[in-house]
Amino acid sequence: MLYSGKITHNEKTINTLYKTQYLSYDKPRIILRLIIGFVFIILAVMFALPIWARGILIALGAWLIVSVDFPAQVRADKVVQARKNSFPEMHYEFHDDEFTISGEGSMNIAYTKLTRLIQDERYFYLFIAKNSVCMIEKSSIENEGFAEFITEKTKLQWRREKSLLAMNLQDVIQIFKG
Repeated sequence: MLYSGKITHNEKTINTLYKTQYLSYDKPRIILRLIIGFVFIILAVMFALPIWARGILIALGAWLIVSVDFPAQVRADKVVQARKNSFPEMHYEFHDDEFTISGEGSMNIAYTKLTRLIQDERYFYLFIAKNSVCMIEKSSIENEGFAEFITEKTKLQWRREKSLLAMNLQDVIQIFKG
């Protein structure tokens, strides 16, 4: 074993996990929601509509704009309710040719199965698919060089998810390419 890590899930980590997954895989959907929200507001301002119709359009538009991660929150809430505050503690062991996950069962995964690497201030996210991810607390990894090790094994680069307001044109183009 070269590295080991873990995460003790709770309601906050579940919410963070689903938000990161949504921001990573559904940016076109997020952009579409923002565009639709702006269109509703523009329609309410530009056209002579009854006041009640304007109010509805502005309210819907504003809600679509400010609730960017609403679908992720809904999914996370469903998981939290289904688990009834019984959250797993996951353990990860990283070997030379594969890594092992244990907690709610055990399995070995080859590094070539990973499709996306994301990190934020507190966690590493190793995505196997859109709905299959390993979340690891950075503070639980004792040895230095973990991120470089995973990059070498997967040939993938680590990404940090940006808010839409922090994106430039190149980031938006990359969304639609990815």
